[in-house]
Amino acid sequence: MKNSDKRLGEIERRLGAIAGALERSRFIEYAEYSSDLKRMLKRAFLYGAARGLGMAVGFSLLGALVIWLLDIIARSNIPYIAEFISKIVSYVESNCR
Repeated sequence: MKNSDKRLGEIERRLGAIAGALERSRFIEYAEYSSDLKRMLKRAFLYGAARGLGMAVGFSLLGALVIWLLDIIARSNIPYIAEFISKIVSYVESNCR
């Protein structure tokens, strides 16, 4: 009897540890979330829209920074590079207006 009580105590201890780990990992909340298709689609759409907007803004800022740096280099009168870059900047400015 003593050995079986010991094993039951060990099993209860391990089950308690597993239950605690599941509670800390919010497994039940995740299971409820993954079973709600509408909620998953809504969240995925919002994440995608926010990510796309962030990429668009970031690319615009990065492009403006590159054009600004090219303009500075073009005005610095470095012999061949300045002429080439000034042609690029004037081409971009004429096509953007």
